[in-house]
Amino acid sequence: MTPNPAPRLLLFDLDDTLCDYTTARDLRLRLAFTHGLARSAPAIPGGAPRPAAGTTDAAAAPDFPAHIERLAAASVTRNPHGSDHFSDLLRDHGLGGDPATAAAAIDWYRENRFHGLALFEDAEATLLALRRDPVTRRSRIGLVTNGPSEVQRAKIEVLAVERLVDFILVSEEVGAWKPDPAIFAEALRRGGAAPAETLFAGDSMEHDMAGASAAGLRTVWVNRDGRSRQPGEVEPDHEIRRVGEMLPLLGIGTGRG
Repeated sequence: MTPNPAPRLLLFDLDDTLCDYTTARDLRLRLAFTHGLARSAPAIPGGAPRPAAGTTDAAAAPDFPAHIERLAAASVTRNPHGSDHFSDLLRDHGLGGDPATAAAAIDWYRENRFHGLALFEDAEATLLALRRDPVTRRSRIGLVTNGPSEVQRAKIEVLAVERLVDFILVSEEVGAWKPDPAIFAEALRRGGAAPAETLFAGDSMEHDMAGASAAGLRTVWVNRDGRSRQPGEVEPDHEIRRVGEMLPLLGIGTGRG
């Protein structure tokens, strides 16, 4: 069902909605792990540590993704103890937990923290179309993202996304993180719209859909993986697989505008 009338305010999440954050993050962590091994090898007796018996690549081990998630949760770019988590990862894969290797991995990650980060291929075209189409050209467009200001602002600059929206809210700057209703209230204030006049698109059920729905906004779940909604999760007003599907949802390019 097409939202009617056209929203006065269109709000978007950033990570994994407009940009492929998770894939880029996991790639960076894997590369950091590999780089740490290569850089520290000369200082390790016998050369670089070898993966556990039966494997040729520690990053290919079945439990490696779980370690990646743990490292990501530790926010290694900001956490001074991040190297401890890399050391744990090395030990768990039979690589000795060498502190120099872990430190080299952390250094590489910090120096290349946005390596591979990019907007999804349809994100820029979608935002530009929303600005230009008669259906939505009077709508304001905002970005509402969770995270530390330093990291998110740098990410926004790398992605060159600021030129595509009217305003940006970063949780640390607002003092409230999605799903806190305060950040949605601030977005409404900045956008000059009422909740019923606002459409929020995001990938996270917990932070985006639950928060926006509780604040009275209309919601669009960007469900790229096609996962099933779990018991207890809020029902979004609309569900799409990619951001570009926002256009037909709003009647853009369909002859309904």
